[in-house]
Amino acid sequence: MTKTRIEVFIQYFLTVLLLAAACSFSLAQTEPIVLEVATLEELIQLSRSKNPDLKSYELNVMKNSFDVKATKAIYLPTVGGTFAGQRNFELPITPVPGELFGQPGTTRDVQFGQNYAYNTGISLNQTLLDRGSTLKVKLAKLNYETSEVQQIVYLQLLDQQVSLNYYSVLISKRAIALAEKDLEVSDSIVQLSVQKFEEGLLDALAVNQARINSYVTQQNLNNSQQLHDKSLDELKLLLGMNKIDSLKISAVIPDELPEMVGSDEMRPNENINLASLQKQQAQAQVNIQKSLFMPKLSLNGYYGFQQFRDDFGVSFGNNAWSTYSYLGLNLSIPIFTGFSSKNKLQASKVDLEWAQNEWNKVNLESQNQDERLIEEYYSSLRNTQLALDAFQLYEKNERLTLQKYSEGLISLDRYLYAFEDYLKAENAFLNNLLNTYSYYSQIIPRIQ
Repeated sequence: MTKTRIEVFIQYFLTVLLLAAACSFSLAQTEPIVLEVATLEELIQLSRSKNPDLKSYELNVMKNSFDVKATKAIYLPTVGGTFAGQRNFELPITPVPGELFGQPGTTRDVQFGQNYAYNTGISLNQTLLDRGSTLKVKLAKLNYETSEVQQIVYLQLLDQQVSLNYYSVLISKRAIALAEKDLEVSDSIVQLSVQKFEEGLLDALAVNQARINSYVTQQNLNNSQQLHDKSLDELKLLLGMNKIDSLKISAVIPDELPEMVGSDEMRPNENINLASLQKQQAQAQVNIQKSLFMPKLSLNGYYGFQQFRDDFGVSFGNNAWSTYSYLGLNLSIPIFTGFSSKNKLQASKVDLEWAQNEWNKVNLESQNQDERLIEEYYSSLRNTQLALDAFQLYEKNERLTLQKYSEGLISLDRYLYAFEDYLKAENAFLNNLLNTYSYYSQIIPRIQ
């Protein structure tokens, strides 16, 4: 009885340990990641190692590299070992001349063979002439090169998205700091204006204006916080992080605006190279379809042994097996395929024409887009600098007006209008700054 209780206790204790270990493992698996990044370069490198979409492109490149090796097998012979057994229930009948049986002028139906037949040996096949298979090797190489360029194109897009969200986080952090400072001032002005209104020293218009300024400041703070959170979430997705993971950008937006960049400093758009490879792929498909009308020449050989028996079983004794070998040459000439090859050829020519048109379009659009991007970037830089100068002046005016109001030199409503102008200038500067960095983010992958 005591032994039974001990066994039950041990089983219970082991069960508790297993459950605790499982819970500990589960908690360890779901523990959130905490990541802090200081520079854009560091963030880009992390995205290149952790982005799930980029991993898919890398796997596609790897797959196409194996496809190239697989198609090159056409240059090597194929060798296979065989073993076959056959049970003849009815032997075939062969007419033979009657002279063999002393009956000239007649034929006799004779059965040749034995009930059981076995064959074993090695077969070899080698393609000597197959234009289609050779072209498929070239197409596989083009597919591999295309997958590499597709990966580079996505890398450019990934760097652009990372840069845009990185600068969005920095700009929104600066906007949040400005809005929090503005909110403290606007709330204190609202309290002061309400007090003066109750004392009969200020009219309702001034009180309303103070409240409007406070509401605008709160909206700015909420919008900036929303942009900050959204940009961080986008960066998490680009880094392959979960929602519960923490990402912190410790950098601050630089005081100086981005550098001026010339169109000659930008690398060519990889989409042009991609369109060129797609055109070559279409041409290769046309050539493959044309090769369907060409003959194929192959060599095949066999070396093995045969055994024939009247009873079931296999013997490995002396003279039990007889050799059997041959060498053949096969020439295949297509004559009629039901117009299938012809229609496939026409379809591939249409694909080639489409690829040529896409290549022309990408070349034209790329040149125009690059020039327009640089022009809009320069224009945005100038506007942002002007907005920054204006914002700094409005900020000085706001401080001077507040000082004059504190000294009793001007009325409160004068300061309220100065504060309103300051808020407008602040919004204009931040919007222009964000617009400038959106252009700059498109340029960064082309100058790295």
